Amino acid sequence: MLNLKTLAGSNALGPKVRDMSLRDRERLFFLMAQMLRAGQTAEGSLRAVAKAFKTERKDNIALGLTGIAQKVSQGRSLSKSMDSEPIMFDEVHRAAIMAGEAANSMYDSFKVLQELEARKMEMRRSGLAEVITPTAMWIMSLASIFNTGLNTLPALSAMKKAQKKPIGAIPETVMNITAFMAANWYVFVALIIVMIISLYSVLRTPQGKFWLDYYILKVPGLGKYMAYKVYTNMLLYFPSLIESGVKPKQMIPIMEALATNIILKRRIDFFNQVLTSGGKMSEAMEKAGFPPISVTPVRVSEHYAGANTDVNDVMVEGMRHSYTILDRDLTDAQRKFVTTFSTIMWILGGGTMLLEMLSIVFAQT
Repeated sequence: MLNLKTLAGSNALGPKVRDMSLRDRERLFFLMAQMLRAGQTAEGSLRAVAKAFKTERKDNIALGLTGIAQKVSQGRSLSKSMDSEPIMFDEVHRAAIMAGEAANSMYDSFKVLQELEARKMEMRRSGLAEVITPTAMWIMSLASIFNTGLNTLPALSAMKKAQKKPIGAIPETVMNITAFMAANWYVFVALIIVMIISLYSVLRTPQGKFWLDYYILKVPGLGKYMAYKVYTNMLLYFPSLIESGVKPKQMIPIMEALATNIILKRRIDFFNQVLTSGGKMSEAMEKAGFPPISVTPVRVSEHYAGANTDVNDVMVEGMRHSYTILDRDLTDAQRKFVTTFSTIMWILGGGTMLLEMLSIVFAQT
């Protein structure tokens, strides 16, 4: 059992977990999958995993899991109980567990989540290594050219004036820009603070969140990536739900939980309307905005009936194939973005260093 004094001394209101690393979350999903595979109940699995994190002195995670276990013991579903810890379990995680509950395959849901977190860690490590180095170089180059523009170049220009020689255009431009920014730094800081506060205030309102999600989807490249990411997550869980006998109508709450963008969430209403009016699954997916590559195999499979079971295994296979293709395309798009961004940072860093060197050279000649 967890230490009651620790539990009493912690904040009884609000989530216990304020920050959680990908490594801890991946291990949490792994342990939950193992416990469920061993035949433990959801409540028993949560308490056992909480005890494991408690022995590692990760009290916040242990307290969060214990709080969820208490809600499960009171009769709430695991996916609903997770709402109390939004940092530990985000909307995608809760939707995955909801899908596991609907399909009666909780082990599979936690196993998939564990694999996704492991992939996320791998991609983040490789992406950060490519982005941080050129970005840090550019920042240090900016600091260096500011020092040059505020200290070195004025001294060199004073010598040029004493010799009654003109100052080069590049050194003079660097000095003017750095002097202007140094003299008005508080204005820039104030503008940044006002922009952050204004943006935060807007995002706290439903209308502000709506317009942000709307314009994000309009951004070339990024909008399509965000939308396809949501649809790919849905296709990850659709096959197991269909195999377990879950009807398309029952998938709507899971789809709404996976659609973190308000605009995409509203598109789920079209999915519901088509099914309610007696339409087919392919028509509903098309109305909801699913990529054509995922709609085509579903449309083809609707002309097939399984010989031995009520499960349309052709639809299941088509959805899994569509998920594989979309997931590969999203991974390639992310790698392309990281490569492009790092290239731009290298160019900016190198260009800043070259500008600083030229300003010093022209100030001396």
